[in-house]
Amino acid sequence: MSPFMKYYTLEDHSNVAPNSYNVLKSFKAIKTKPCSHSISKTGYSGIARFSKKIEFNDNYPSPSDYNTSTFPKQVHKTKYPFDCSSKRKTFVSNTIPGPGMYVSTEKGSITFEHSFGGRVKMKLGVDLKCCSQNSDFCKLCGKKITGDYWHLKNEIFLCRSCKNKEYEKETKYKRKELKQFHKIRDCSIIHQHETTTAKIWLMHPTSAAQWIRRETYLSAYFNE
Repeated sequence: MSPFMKYYTLEDHSNVAPNSYNVLKSFKAIKTKPCSHSISKTGYSGIARFSKKIEFNDNYPSPSDYNTSTFPKQVHKTKYPFDCSSKRKTFVSNTIPGPGMYVSTEKGSITFEHSFGGRVKMKLGVDLKCCSQNSDFCKLCGKKITGDYWHLKNEIFLCRSCKNKEYEKETKYKRKELKQFHKIRDCSIIHQHETTTAKIWLMHPTSAAQWIRRETYLSAYFNE
């Protein structure tokens, strides 16, 4: 027992078991009163509150004492939705199918040229012309060709702009004839010769081979 319980509990109990003694006779706190000077009207001295209490006079009904109408009695339908008559933007449907919505029947692959037991040569998507100085001129405009251009059996050359114009207007060559032309470029992008037969690499040979192989694979899907 705690000291507080021992003070208020009598010691002369023959049997202090539950339901074996009179509770009113066993405790002195019922008959004796505490000291009258220990408790004041305002509370204990250390934690007493002497300020006046705040009285709340606002009375609000509880939620169950009143009912609010969730909707008005008369609902008028508006002429336009959301009271807005402005034109809405229409989205143009995309006719191109997304990934997985179509089956590609064409399978692109790199073609190789065989020479009956000789070395197998990969057919490039863009023919590469290795020369110290490119002397090809366009058949139509007569200008010196720079960049990628088209050739027919390495005899007739067409620049990019003239080939596109001929494909639309067909003034000198038909479209069937233009399909026989192949794309070609000189080797000035990969290496330089400086009017000699030696090569000065502008990029690493391994990266150049990877670039040519990647371009050859993609040319099987895109025909220019």
